[in-house]
Amino acid sequence: MSDPFDAILLAGGKSTRFGSDKAFADWRGTPLWERQVEKLRLLGPEQIWISANESQEFEETASNCRVVRDEESELGPAGGLLSVLRRCEADRVLVLGVDLPLMSGEFLASLLESGIVAPKSRNFWEPLAAVYPARELRTVIEQALSNGERKLQRILDVMHTSGWIESRPVEDSERLLFTNLNSANDLTAIDPNRFDDEIRLERFRIEKGFADDTDFVAAEEPLEIRVNGQSVAVMMRTPGHDEELATGFLYTESVIESAGGIESITHLEDLDRESAGNTLEVALEGEADLSELTRHVFTSSSCGVCGKATIDSVFQQFPPVEPGEPFSTELILALPDRLRAAQKTFDRTGGLHASGLFSRDGELLVLREDVGRHNALDKVIGYGLRSKLDFSNVVLLVSGRISFELMQKSLSVGIPVLAGISAPSSLAVKLARESGQTLVGFLRGNGFNLYSGALE
Repeated sequence: MSDPFDAILLAGGKSTRFGSDKAFADWRGTPLWERQVEKLRLLGPEQIWISANESQEFEETASNCRVVRDEESELGPAGGLLSVLRRCEADRVLVLGVDLPLMSGEFLASLLESGIVAPKSRNFWEPLAAVYPARELRTVIEQALSNGERKLQRILDVMHTSGWIESRPVEDSERLLFTNLNSANDLTAIDPNRFDDEIRLERFRIEKGFADDTDFVAAEEPLEIRVNGQSVAVMMRTPGHDEELATGFLYTESVIESAGGIESITHLEDLDRESAGNTLEVALEGEADLSELTRHVFTSSSCGVCGKATIDSVFQQFPPVEPGEPFSTELILALPDRLRAAQKTFDRTGGLHASGLFSRDGELLVLREDVGRHNALDKVIGYGLRSKLDFSNVVLLVSGRISFELMQKSLSVGIPVLAGISAPSSLAVKLARESGQTLVGFLRGNGFNLYSGALE
């Protein structure tokens, strides 16, 4: 991946079956083309080219992102590629089709590492996720189009026969990556729930040190529920089945007696991008007394943010942490055993969450256990506040998953480093990066993942 390359996003295709422009289809709350551009950007191309048709309006989202209109319509992907290649000066190009939403950055990175290569599924090329020699590809496409040939399968046959590109077999475990959108129903079939987000990270192993990598983190986003126009709750959840969540929530809170009490449930999409798709408007048949529910939900102590009345209030504005001397990897690796050795109640019950604060020397300053991970952290923070502890010089270790609430609580007192035995959520990673905090996940045995910040 050290050799320079340009990236081409083929986004100009038209599909009557899909019923609308695929490039602008909503994918996990963002237009699909933006998701694909971000995926390419993380791979470090010199230039990102977007192949577009005459009717598409794209925002050039980065300084190295440029839109190129198809010189001729009705020539398909080959024509779009040629329009870009006539402007591109790179020696090699990474091509990605906009309608491959499941294609991972990790797989694309593996193609770049292989040099000049195109995947092949059984006897068929996968031309819309491949690395090509730019000048040779342009020559072959120009010749093919002049002969009336537009199929990329035939073009790649020529490239392979000429020795300009190698084939890369697609493993059974990789076939899902090449699932493309052909109809509007595919959006639901491919992605019924938004369960995870792919992110770039640095993976650390004692024997190898740090290495760039990609991984998936569980998605976490706030969901605001409004009933008859009144906001009644915001809860952190993994997106998906939101209507069922709202129905069950209102039933268990005795707001409705059955699902029939709900006239409609609507996702509000006309909000800013951060909130789009994360607000439900529930219309009930008739009036509802929400006073008891509001008092209960807004003051609940079982959830770190369940008592917030609007999404804006979830993202409280705490100052970022001040940059300081990085903590050592040796210290981080030693913490799980020290925390586990002090979990006396866990030894007896096996069912408690733990939070612990450690000094730069690895000394355990305080450990608290609780059935709720938010409660365990609240107790640790309370101890620190009552003891006038300098939070700016400690490491927080939590025994389980790292959620947005835990990141927000640690930021509220200025803790610079948060480590967890398990995975962070997507929103936790986002907050850590915005706040300047160091975030470590999957801290086990001989390694960990570094999602934000730096260690030495």
